[in-house]
Amino acid sequence: MEADRIELKTVLMSVVTIMVLESGGATLLSLFFQIPELVMLTLLRVLEITCLLAIVHGFGQGLLCVGLAGEQLMGGLLQGAWWSLIFGFVALAGAVLLLIMGLNPLVLLHVPLPGTVGLRVLFLITGCLIGPLAEEIFFRGILYGFFRQWGVWFALSATTFLFVVMHSPRAGLPVPQMVGSIVFTLAYEKRGELAAPVIIHCLGNFALLGISLIPG
Repeated sequence: MEADRIELKTVLMSVVTIMVLESGGATLLSLFFQIPELVMLTLLRVLEITCLLAIVHGFGQGLLCVGLAGEQLMGGLLQGAWWSLIFGFVALAGAVLLLIMGLNPLVLLHVPLPGTVGLRVLFLITGCLIGPLAEEIFFRGILYGFFRQWGVWFALSATTFLFVVMHSPRAGLPVPQMVGSIVFTLAYEKRGELAAPVIIHCLGNFALLGISLIPG
């Protein structure tokens, strides 16, 4: 992929936009506390996607610079599907290894789910579709695209660090966030098609949520 696809002004506008929206969302949630937090989060992520794409389109070099141009979509979808299949086999091998070591992977990867069916469906849509798209546009398309001018390893390290920090992991080593970010970034680096990490991210989250539905 190109080494200087994203300009500084695009990064600054995107970061400021995300900060304003996140703080504004927290303020609205405190004012309208009767609205479920998940509903507010879903609306916030949709607004972030809209704003980020508008910034890239209006002030950057268009959707091509974040790997979302029309000709980039089909190749990215196919690449993402292949990477997801390989990543799935690796994850399965890791789960078997954990079982051999006496650890329960279902407990280690468990994600708390909402109590009602309606909220669980919304959680699934947000966590497996809307959220991954918003995050990949910001972290891979914009941040990685900017950091890439200083080399792959610097961009990979910087993006992974920010991805882990902004996900606020629980106590302990944030292995899923670190591994996920590395895989998403390498998939994007290969051909510069953002659909690839989006698909991997979506399917990975879907797998995690599916595991969380398994009793015990």
